[in-house]
Amino acid sequence: MSQTEPDSESETGTPGNGERPVATDDDADEDVVLRTRDLTKFFGAIEAVRNVSIDVNADEVLAIAGDNGAGKTTLIKMLSGVLRPTRGEIYLRKDGRLVEQYFSSSKDAMDAGIATVYQEQHLSPNASAASNIFLGMEPLEPGPAGWLLRRVDRETMVSESRSLLNDIGFDFDPRSPVNELSGGQKQAVAVARALIRDPPIIILDEPTSEVSTTGTDKIIDLVRRIPDGEKSVILISHKIDVVVDVADRIAVMRDGEIVDVLHTGRDDVERMDIVERMHRERER
Repeated sequence: MSQTEPDSESETGTPGNGERPVATDDDADEDVVLRTRDLTKFFGAIEAVRNVSIDVNADEVLAIAGDNGAGKTTLIKMLSGVLRPTRGEIYLRKDGRLVEQYFSSSKDAMDAGIATVYQEQHLSPNASAASNIFLGMEPLEPGPAGWLLRRVDRETMVSESRSLLNDIGFDFDPRSPVNELSGGQKQAVAVARALIRDPPIIILDEPTSEVSTTGTDKIIDLVRRIPDGEKSVILISHKIDVVVDVADRIAVMRDGEIVDVLHTGRDDVERMDIVERMHRERER
């Protein structure tokens, strides 16, 4: 990482968070749903992410590949509102225009249309899969039982959870406690919880890290199912086989920078070439 001037503030939060009511000069790029410009993050004197400028297009899987310490996690934490950038901008498409965003929390990012599924998943282990999927969005029973007594409509939760899990390729009882599920099933619950909020952009942080080989195949199929004409995926992974199999484009990250962007559909992408780009020493 580069040594340079330290960041005076590294905590989450910034005054006047939300949208700046002006658009960029690049609105002609109609396929772009998210854009970063020179996104940079310091921790003290350590530059964890340096001048990252990248587009995410509609209906694509953009993989960000890099070794541990490459800056992947810091980058997605800025995109998901957990960390405030030291400098640089984030833009999202709103009403046909790319509009600059300011996030002071993950809720701000979620409200703006970015849902993040972290490697740790943050699931409640003793609650059912359905309860985890609907956490914070529990439907109420119709009539006075709902609006007066605030009773949760658990039948609807189970029915809609089963349908959503089937849509993404998983068939298990959503009434099952999370601590009884496999790694792949837990990941499916975390993804379903993001999808039920219908965000246009979903970030998946190392979704295959805690699953078996069979579970990895299921997660790859799940990732392929998410882009549906209305959603895009940012996939964070250091597993080269996974990103080559599923991504439309691969952004290679090293020492806090995006060093290459490869198009899997038109470039002859070799796994070992990606590995070499991930580990090559930065030219000075």
